[in-house]
Amino acid sequence: MTPTHSSATAERSAFLGPFHDRREMLLGGILAALAGATGAAAWLYSSGWYVTFMTGNTERMVLENVKGRPHLAVTAAATIVAFLIGVIVATLARLWLWRKARHGATVLTAASTVAAWGADATIYGGHPTLAVAPVLCLAFGLGALNTSISRRGEVVMPLSYVTGTLVKIGQGAALHVAGVRRWAWVAQVTTYAGFLIGAGVGGVGFAVFGVESSLLTLAVFAVAIAFVTWWLDHPGFLVRDVH
Repeated sequence: MTPTHSSATAERSAFLGPFHDRREMLLGGILAALAGATGAAAWLYSSGWYVTFMTGNTERMVLENVKGRPHLAVTAAATIVAFLIGVIVATLARLWLWRKARHGATVLTAASTVAAWGADATIYGGHPTLAVAPVLCLAFGLGALNTSISRRGEVVMPLSYVTGTLVKIGQGAALHVAGVRRWAWVAQVTTYAGFLIGAGVGGVGFAVFGVESSLLTLAVFAVAIAFVTWWLDHPGFLVRDVH
């Protein structure tokens, strides 16, 4: 192998990051868009309740008690628990039910958005204490979605962890400028761009269709993404992806 060929191979590997090929990179961007849309819908629906920001929810779980608002601390804790349960359920389902079907996690996410819409339509008006149910459903779905891009049981590309993605973009850009490793930021930018576009789609959905129909719009979008994920699933990297 010549040095030139070796260098080209290394650049291609850095360009793809944790993805097997460009098709999976496209899939990562699409799933990140779903994560962004879900987070935007939850935030707008609840007037400022994040389901993508578990760091902030962890701080709120502690600090709301300090401010004398324990009920808000409870909602933050419930969001974290729902997110964590989503991760656990999707991981176990991947191990036991769909070992060669990555789109199973997206099906869980789509189902959670449908459940959120159903909860909003049936219990919000008559049962104010259960008004948190739609947002907790979305948190569960995001936890499940984040297990989609994994290798041997380990997540290699989180889809809603934007802080970590930005750190890797910045580090990859610095390595590129320094000539240490070229194009290492591209895969992360793809995921970040997908999340950003998805957040915009979620925001526009609320503006166009209104609060009453926003969760239904998100559910339709999530179901469509589940079908796209099924179509993009590639048997070659699914086999290598199995625990």
